[in-house]
Amino acid sequence: MGACHALPEGGRMGEREHPLVWYYDENRNFAELLNGWLFCGKEYFCGEDIGSEDRRILVKSEKQEKNGRRGKGAYRELFRDLYKSVKGMGVRLLVGVEHQSHVHYAMPVRVMDYDHASYARQMKSVSIRHKEEKDLEDEGERLSGFSRTDRLTPVLTLVLYCGSEPWDGARSLHEILDFKNVPGELQKYIADYAVHVLDVCHTSDSRLREFPPDIRTMFLFLKYKDDPEKLRECMQKEEVREDTYDTIAEAVGERRMKKYHPKGEGGKIQMCRAIDLLIADGEKRGEKRGEQRGMERGFKRGEKHGLKRGIEQGIERGTVHGIVAMVSVLRDYDVEDADIIQKIQEKFEISQKEAR
Repeated sequence: MGACHALPEGGRMGEREHPLVWYYDENRNFAELLNGWLFCGKEYFCGEDIGSEDRRILVKSEKQEKNGRRGKGAYRELFRDLYKSVKGMGVRLLVGVEHQSHVHYAMPVRVMDYDHASYARQMKSVSIRHKEEKDLEDEGERLSGFSRTDRLTPVLTLVLYCGSEPWDGARSLHEILDFKNVPGELQKYIADYAVHVLDVCHTSDSRLREFPPDIRTMFLFLKYKDDPEKLRECMQKEEVREDTYDTIAEAVGERRMKKYHPKGEGGKIQMCRAIDLLIADGEKRGEKRGEQRGMERGFKRGEKHGLKRGIEQGIERGTVHGIVAMVSVLRDYDVEDADIIQKIQEKFEISQKEAR
């Protein structure tokens, strides 16, 4: 199984990529995600329409010195999970892993930051090209580094959130702005910025079923991973490609799925059969753990009983040796046997029969 691969460009050497990021880095899977998300399942994009782009954005910011003068430019590198070129536009996918597994309450600003960095990078490329070609006609174009006919590639950012808690963060910039002292007439002039969030675990089943089969199955599995009965019901007729199956296993942390790849006639993995095998395996493992715990308890009880018996035997042997020594000493002093027996009874708290 190979669902966790090395980071593509933009990550750090030696890190393992999150399974969902790795999965959607595949152009076919990325296209299917967009078709389900943006076109309700209509086959608008295919893998050939998707192109990989550098995941890194370098933004040069001016660092202010204490005396107010500008210092050397400082670079900050912004990582987004995936960035693809799609039919004349750029699409960024922020996958809900690590930081996005929890709600990001400043997401509108974060998305704005990413998008601004993308447009700034394009602007810089255009400006450099014009400077090299010296083809700008008037002073306005030269000052802008941008001609009247230049156009930038549109950028769309999508947030895929798979957290167990509902997304209750802002979906637009206006939601996190403090308007209490701003007249209502002016609010419309303040630019807003929308955030496109897909909250997988709190989206209706009917909406999730509009996605292509593999994406649909993945989302439903993530949604109902903690509800076995509902999960099995949803997986009744679902079949997926092996890479989808492996990614689901990695994403939900179910390593036992690696053992089972029940395939149907078309070579795809039958999810319902896989779940049945997992359930059977769980029952078998539960029985084995039960037997093991029973044996461990038996051993502990045996040890406890043996320890108790050993103590009793030790006391018994110690008592016998004590009596023999006492008898020997008393006889050395010519004490009568009847008196010896009485003293033994008193000393060891035993009956006359036991003392004899």
